[in-house]
Amino acid sequence: NKMKRLLIIVMLVLPLCVAAQKIGVVDSKAIFEAMPEKVEAEKQLNDLLEQYKAENTRLEKEFNQKYGDFQALPANTAKSIKERRMQEIQENRHKIASYQVMVKQDMDTKKAEVLAPIKAKLQAAIDSVSTQGDYMLVLDISSTPVAFKSAKVVDITAEVKTALGIAK
Repeated sequence: NKMKRLLIIVMLVLPLCVAAQKIGVVDSKAIFEAMPEKVEAEKQLNDLLEQYKAENTRLEKEFNQKYGDFQALPANTAKSIKERRMQEIQENRHKIASYQVMVKQDMDTKKAEVLAPIKAKLQAAIDSVSTQGDYMLVLDISSTPVAFKSAKVVDITAEVKTALGIAK
């Protein structure tokens, strides 16, 4: 009997406690795109990618040269010479493929490396605004679609931009 009363009291009081809590939403992707640090990081990544592209172009030029040389061999060229040249061409093709895989891995690693501190700074700003605003819950609408929106749900995106020094 006491248990039933306690359960009823909890059921009546719990919604009042939850209703008093504030819920916020934030568009972290929009903020991230506006951060000046992201622009600098993209420049670093693009500069690195250009270096990789230049090397890839060099490797492809080398491949095309060897292939052109192979095609230009006289018809009476010894079979062993043709086979050796074909092997070199295949090795070049493999070298290019391996290089492209390495570039993808390096670019992924570098991207994670340069973007991690920016994402951490953004998260710290969201945490700070959430704490200062006494929000019980903040949902990121850029990654989690929010199916509801009411006057009680506050969009804190502008506040987080302000905390990061980004003009609205």
